[in-house]
Amino acid sequence: MLNTSQARRWRRKLALNKQRRRSLLWRMAISAFIGISVAAVGILLKSFTKNHATMAFESLDNFSTAILTSLLVFAYEQQRYRAAMEKIRIIAEMNHHVRNALQAIICCNVLPEQEKQVKLIAESVTRIEWALRKVLPGGATSRAA
Repeated sequence: MLNTSQARRWRRKLALNKQRRRSLLWRMAISAFIGISVAAVGILLKSFTKNHATMAFESLDNFSTAILTSLLVFAYEQQRYRAAMEKIRIIAEMNHHVRNALQAIICCNVLPEQEKQVKLIAESVTRIEWALRKVLPGGATSRAA
C-alpha cells in the first residue's frame, strides 16, 4: 500500500505525463494544421490558375509539400519545447540553490553572537554567487558593491 507522500508523487508524475502528452498532441496538431493549410492554398491556387479539378493527380505535389511543411514545423516546435524545458530546469535549480542560501540568512536572527551571523550571511552570499555563476548560462561576472 502506498503512503500519502508516495501517492502524491505518483499523482504528480501522472499529471506531468498527461501534460507532456497533451503538449505533444498540441504540437502535432499545429504542424498538421499548417501542413494542410499549405496544401489547401496550393490546390486552390492551381485550380484557379490552371483550370483543373481541385482533387486532380497534379495536386499530389501539394500533398508532398504539406507533409514536408508539417515535418519542418513539428521539428521547429520540438526544438522550442526542448529549449523551454531546459530553461524551466535551470530556473528550478536556481530556485533550489538560492532558497537554501536565503533560508540560512533568515535563520540568522536566532543566533546570539553577531560574528556567527555575519559569517553565516557571508557563506550564504557566497553560495548564491556560486549558483548564479555555475547554474545560469552566462553566469554573474561581478558582485555588486
